[in-house]
Amino acid sequence: MSLFVKLDNKKIQQLRLQHCWSQEELAVTAGLSIRTIQRVEKNGNASLETSKALAAVFELTPAQLQQQSTIEHVAFHFLVKYGWIAAFAISSILFGLWIVDILIPTLKGANFDAQYELHGNFRYLDFGGISFVIGFVWLSINVFVDFQTRKKQLSSSTSSI
Repeated sequence: MSLFVKLDNKKIQQLRLQHCWSQEELAVTAGLSIRTIQRVEKNGNASLETSKALAAVFELTPAQLQQQSTIEHVAFHFLVKYGWIAAFAISSILFGLWIVDILIPTLKGANFDAQYELHGNFRYLDFGGISFVIGFVWLSINVFVDFQTRKKQLSSSTSSI
């Protein structure tokens, strides 16, 4: 379970203004630091404790303060996050087809070039290799982005202490 939640920063700012509170007044009322209120209103990052404190002040549930994601956003995020699995699966299928359609018959005595001609000169290894490289780069980018996000969250949480 994550230690951080993404709050709807516009909603929190709007609720604060509806109560005619300054950031400092909201901080005192919620028992939080003014820096925490500034961070939440700026980017929506908050700890679970901050989320609960703000929800109590505004007489809402913590879930009502969280940023709502549309199903399109969630689906797109899922594809971006886990699309590398599809790239690796495609490369595995292509490598497997190359073994079955080209390598095994060649090892049994068939002509290597004739096997490629039989399958329309489709280059399984070329497309499998390209798919593998795409999957590897995709996975590397995801790992890097996750690392940077966690590093940023950690630095913002330690600066509010």
